[in-house]
Amino acid sequence: MRRAVFRSILLSIFIGGQGAAGGLGAQEPATQRVTVFRDGYGVPHVFGSTDASVMFGAAWVQAEEDWPAVERNFLRASGRGAELLGEEALADDYVARALEIPRLSREEYERSDPRMKALLDAYAAGFNAYLESHPDVRGLLERVEPWHTLALIRFKYHQLEFLGYGDFEEEHLEKLLEDGWPGGDPASQAGEAGAAIMPASSTGGLLSGSIMRFASSLRGPMGDIPLGSNEWALGPSRTADGTTMLLVNPHQSFFGVERYVEIHFHSDEGLEFSGLTRFGFLLPYMGNNARLGWTYTDNYADISDLYVERFDDPTTPLAYSYGDGTRLAETWTETVKVAGSGERTLRFWKTHHGAIVGLDELGRPLAAKLARLEDGGWFAQLDAMIRSQSLAQFQDAVGRLAIAYMNLMYADADGNIWYLYGSAVPRRDPSFDWGDPVDGSDPRTEWGDYHPLEDLPQILNPSSGFLLNTNSAPFVATDSVSFTREDFPAYMIGNEENNARAVSSRRVLQGLQGVTFDDFARAVWDTRLSLADSLLPILFADREALEKAAPGEGPSALAPGSPGLAAADAAIERLRSWDRRAAIESVETTWWMLAVERWYLDGASSRPFAHLEALVGVLESLGRDWGRTEVAWGELNRLQRPPSQDPDDFSADLPSVPVAGAPSAAGSVFVFHTEPGSTGVRYGQHGNSFMKVIEFGPVVRGRSLLVFGQSGDPDSPHFFDQAQLYSDREFKPAWFTREEVEANAVESYAPGEGP
Repeated sequence: MRRAVFRSILLSIFIGGQGAAGGLGAQEPATQRVTVFRDGYGVPHVFGSTDASVMFGAAWVQAEEDWPAVERNFLRASGRGAELLGEEALADDYVARALEIPRLSREEYERSDPRMKALLDAYAAGFNAYLESHPDVRGLLERVEPWHTLALIRFKYHQLEFLGYGDFEEEHLEKLLEDGWPGGDPASQAGEAGAAIMPASSTGGLLSGSIMRFASSLRGPMGDIPLGSNEWALGPSRTADGTTMLLVNPHQSFFGVERYVEIHFHSDEGLEFSGLTRFGFLLPYMGNNARLGWTYTDNYADISDLYVERFDDPTTPLAYSYGDGTRLAETWTETVKVAGSGERTLRFWKTHHGAIVGLDELGRPLAAKLARLEDGGWFAQLDAMIRSQSLAQFQDAVGRLAIAYMNLMYADADGNIWYLYGSAVPRRDPSFDWGDPVDGSDPRTEWGDYHPLEDLPQILNPSSGFLLNTNSAPFVATDSVSFTREDFPAYMIGNEENNARAVSSRRVLQGLQGVTFDDFARAVWDTRLSLADSLLPILFADREALEKAAPGEGPSALAPGSPGLAAADAAIERLRSWDRRAAIESVETTWWMLAVERWYLDGASSRPFAHLEALVGVLESLGRDWGRTEVAWGELNRLQRPPSQDPDDFSADLPSVPVAGAPSAAGSVFVFHTEPGSTGVRYGQHGNSFMKVIEFGPVVRGRSLLVFGQSGDPDSPHFFDQAQLYSDREFKPAWFTREEVEANAVESYAPGEGP
């Protein structure tokens, strides 16, 4: 460990006069004290005299970790991605501008209260101070504005996710980009008013670069929602010392805008938190303060709708039907810079429901209405949650429902655990099918106000002593849940179910009695594949049925005496005694996982002997690709981080480590997704992206792990230094108190001076 160097430096943080209210150092001079301590894994611990000062420091360390990631996120959120990335980002730019994300974010900043404005100003100032002192890293974004982080939260959730949840499909956007709006004869007056936005020949490239989740892509090849998460909470009745424990375990992409970074900050004014954030997020949003903590998993309440707008008057192209009359849509153009091809002028439209984001199969414009898009308030709610010191204060903060969706799991030092199916769900007329686009001309399809917190499914301190969510239904969050789906409006709860991860999690949690923090930390790495309990018997039954089949009744690949069948018989005998746990050294994991993938990619076929055929095919492919069928799971299931941070650049020539984790749908709590279908070496792209276990006792304790490492710099020692822990299924300490932070720091510095 390097010698710790502690410098005490007063730093002007560029926010003089901005902390005028709300406990933000109103009496402090512009010069504030900020110190960053880096531990042995490079995790930044930012200590400052005011809440604003730690926001300045938080921005500085994010820029240190990966300024290009911050710049890319802010540009894409501002509808400027094509300036950096070229044509491939133009479709995303179009949608960001159609949703008016930049305008809405500027307006949210302007109407923010003095406290939030001061935090936003300080955060932007931290980035700008970094750019001033590092002119060599400047790219297209020469200055960060306080509203950029507000745009990023909208881009990440409203654009990339909520549109897809509202049944928005790729072909909707494609038709709009090709045909303009409204569709139809381009020689008509309406066609002239909505002339083609982009030539048809260009849209394939545009959409291929989009990072949006369209409705059809929300489900993975094995039937699961691939980018899920886990959250667990244990109450005092389950733990050895009567403490509560919490698992933070989001499953996101290891690359791109969804990438996480770990941070810990502590202000003398009381703002303190340890957890995860994204590059460009003002505040972290999962983790803990000294008294309480929370985590999130995605849920699928109906918080977004598409409206089919009817433009039927050829004499007034912008007139759309509404009730007994018409209204006029708004239209405007914007010029977008495109790297490598100059500028492009784009046209946009909106109705009172929202932006026109696509055309349906009949060429009718679709307007998108997304919960809390205009309201904002996401970071203001997080600020209140972070500053909470009790369950009551925390629930008051969450009751704002500015964070428009997600299952929330909570634990605190007072012994409380709480689960909430959190969503900003608008009241709707239940006579409509809100799962499909609705008729925008019918006033009965208008949203009402949002359901309050007390209307949402939630469980406080269950008698079972545990809570779980794995993107699963709220009805399976613990034993003996008292409510059912019928107790809520149909649009309030999505189509979540008791998925395989929930089955595995419940089995683990039901077995935890009198557990220590060490016990809990081991349990969260569980790799028992619950799906095997239902699919392996089908495989075994296939083999028995084949034995009784008449000659020629089965597929030729399964003919008696065939080499493929003989190899499958040997594999089946081993699978019968397999413990059904994914493990690095397990050959059986390889056989079963690849066979299940093949079966799902074949459409989860119900034809006779489909499971047995899949196994035979996998064994043949392994023999061809590896020269043997005995291939351990860790040989092909690996973690790698290309220097480019682009999964297109995976290479056998780069370092990698074996991973025991398995796909979500298989039931592994430790989730690790590669591209399915290949029997060669495959590298993880999403899954367990961050893990933290927290114990709330007299003193809070935490252990954490970030996939790869803290830094985005390939030359940094922290680019890939957590990978071996990930492979070994172990945690590193998550230091919290100043005493333990200083005792374990390997360097400290004031932002502006550098380490």
